[in-house]
Amino acid sequence: MKSVVFVGGTISNMISAIEMSEDYTVTVFELNAEIGLPCTAPGHIRDLSLLESYLDSAQMSFLQPYPFAEGYTLRSEWVLKHLGSIAAYKGVNIFTRTRITECFDSGDSVAIEYIGAGSKDSGQIECDYLVDDRQWTYSAPGSKEHNLNGLNEIQIPDFGEFIHMHGGTSLHSDCSNLPHNTYSLPRHEGLTEVWQEVPIWTPRRGWIETITCFLPKIIENRTIDAQIIEGRRVVNKINNCD
Repeated sequence: MKSVVFVGGTISNMISAIEMSEDYTVTVFELNAEIGLPCTAPGHIRDLSLLESYLDSAQMSFLQPYPFAEGYTLRSEWVLKHLGSIAAYKGVNIFTRTRITECFDSGDSVAIEYIGAGSKDSGQIECDYLVDDRQWTYSAPGSKEHNLNGLNEIQIPDFGEFIHMHGGTSLHSDCSNLPHNTYSLPRHEGLTEVWQEVPIWTPRRGWIETITCFLPKIIENRTIDAQIIEGRRVVNKINNCD
C-alpha cells in the first residue's frame, strides 16, 4: 500500500486524509498541541452539504450553523476537531506536537525524520507523496518549524496568494460600526468573528480572543467550501499519479 504524509492539520489536509484513508497509509504531522487549535480559518461555509458529506447529524447539530447573508457561520476549530476524530477512526496516523526535522528524496519515495514533544517521540518514516499545507497553519513567535528543505516533489493545495490578517472575536452588539473592508462573520452564540488586514478597529468592550495569521487574499478561498473542494482536488491529483 502506498503512503502519503500531510504537513499541517488543516481542513484541506484532513479532508484529503479521510478520502485517502482506505487506499493509502496516511500520516498527518501537526506542530500544535491538537488539531483545530489555535483557530486559523474563518468559520464561513456557503454550502452545508459539503460538510454533511463527512459529519453525521449529531456533529452538524453540535456546530450550530448560523445563517447569514453569505451562507452560514460556525466555529471552524470544531469542524477540524470533528474531521480529526473521523480521520483517526479511519486509521489515519495523527502526530501532534511533532516536527519534521529532515527530509530526503530516496528514489521513488521520501524519507522523513521527525521529533515529538516527548523524549522518545522521534522516528523516521517513508512516504510516496507529501502534501504541504503550512500556509494555513499558525506559528507562535519563537516556535520551531518543519524542515522540508531539499524536496522537489511536494503537493501544495492551491488557494492563491495569502496575506497577513488580524482576526478576533467580539460581542455581536459591539459590531454595529464595523469598517466596510472588514470580513465579519456573526455566530450563533452572540459573538462575531472579525478579520482585518490592518487592525484599525477595536470593539468597545475589547476582544474575547485574537490571532494574527495568513489567509487567502480572495475571500471565496477563505471559506470552508474552498478547503473541502481543494482537499478533494489534491486526492484526485495524487490518484491520477498512480
